[in-house]
Amino acid sequence: MFDLIIIGGGPGGYHLAAEAGKAKKSVALIEEARLGGTCLNTGCIPSKAFLHMEKVMQEANHSHDNGIIGGKLSLDQAKVVKYKNTKVDMLVNGVVAKMKGAKVNVFNGKGIIQKSDKIGEFKVEVAGEIIKSSNLVIATGSTVFVPGFIKGAQEGYEAGHVITSTEALDMTEIPKELVVIGGGVIGLELGSYFASAGSKVTVIEASSKIAGPTDPEITEQFQKVLETDKGMEFKLNCKAKEITKTHVIFEDSDGKEQKIQHNRVLISIGRKANTSCGLENIEVNVENGFIPIDDQCQTNVPGVYAIGDVTGKLMLAHTASRHGEIVIDNILGKNVAIDYNKVPTVIYGTPEIAEIGITESKAKEQNIEVTVKKLSMMYSGKFVVEDTSYQGLIKIILKKDTEEIIGMSAFGNAASELIHMGSIIVGRRFSKDQMRSLIFAHPTIGEIIKDVIFS
Repeated sequence: MFDLIIIGGGPGGYHLAAEAGKAKKSVALIEEARLGGTCLNTGCIPSKAFLHMEKVMQEANHSHDNGIIGGKLSLDQAKVVKYKNTKVDMLVNGVVAKMKGAKVNVFNGKGIIQKSDKIGEFKVEVAGEIIKSSNLVIATGSTVFVPGFIKGAQEGYEAGHVITSTEALDMTEIPKELVVIGGGVIGLELGSYFASAGSKVTVIEASSKIAGPTDPEITEQFQKVLETDKGMEFKLNCKAKEITKTHVIFEDSDGKEQKIQHNRVLISIGRKANTSCGLENIEVNVENGFIPIDDQCQTNVPGVYAIGDVTGKLMLAHTASRHGEIVIDNILGKNVAIDYNKVPTVIYGTPEIAEIGITESKAKEQNIEVTVKKLSMMYSGKFVVEDTSYQGLIKIILKKDTEEIIGMSAFGNAASELIHMGSIIVGRRFSKDQMRSLIFAHPTIGEIIKDVIFS
């Protein structure tokens, strides 16, 4: 009998397994595909490989007037996919080695929870074998889906002219005209890449702005860069109604029917949780397609935890990893809870957006009196010499009465790295006075964090 069974070997599952192994717990990790989950195999890492190659190409092409000699560079998509696959394989092998090092027992197959006669004992069937444990963690993640409410979407998916992010990351040819349905993180990252690679990209988004709840001032600047530098077109307040082999038919902001030509249609309107693992056999609640949890990742059944995308809580790889840490800490009796305000979010386009904590708009919604500090990234000497085509922006939100830092947003070519300092100063609620004593290296882009606070 194991101390812990984890169903799902993605970032939450394998990180939890390693941490539990370090704590001398006996662990069974069940994964029906490859270790690493969606993030490593068909999501975060593959898309970052694409975006890295896009960034290298863009920087070189942008530098012809500054000393870089040679003709205009372009992407060989088949080689980019090969590069991506090589890096993914290397990282998957790294996870396999990590599990061996932590003495985690890995079971390959689909885990199905079975009914149990004993209180506090959980049984899971995998590959014809029944394994048992005193704690059970559901880390089954989520999957892309093709919506039934868009006529022709499912038929188009089966025919191949409608794709999801999974297929997009394996395409070896660049579509001439790509229509992206959904202006969230996935749609913007992949739309940005394919626009740079040569596609005419049009994004259809049902809301009035792109990038969901991201700071509106920043998303407005981001959209302008995508339009000006990459030729992307945005149809906001529009709803896709039908997909044919050659066109997407949508309702515009005035309620009129319009159509746009395509070679491929990328569906990126969200993900659905993977809950078909026998939850009903032990009466784990599922609400609106997700498993509800408390702030210690407990489900309604004692001893059963759920982590990551399957919970619907900030569906990000690092959320899942933090969930995993919280589970093992609580199993060890440490009484730890998660604070979702301390979870950073990133859009890895070129350029990038990153946020943590309270944004200016959220502060207004929650009636929090704040002081908003903001500067163009052009105040950073290093940012200037990297010669971008946009000015960038950094915003710091301070609670007015205490001058505690409660939020940070960044837009620029280093946002995904800057946000780690944001994680510290927002997570620890640094005050303006405490920031005075920090010494940042110069010249760095990161020193602008201190500059903006004292601007």
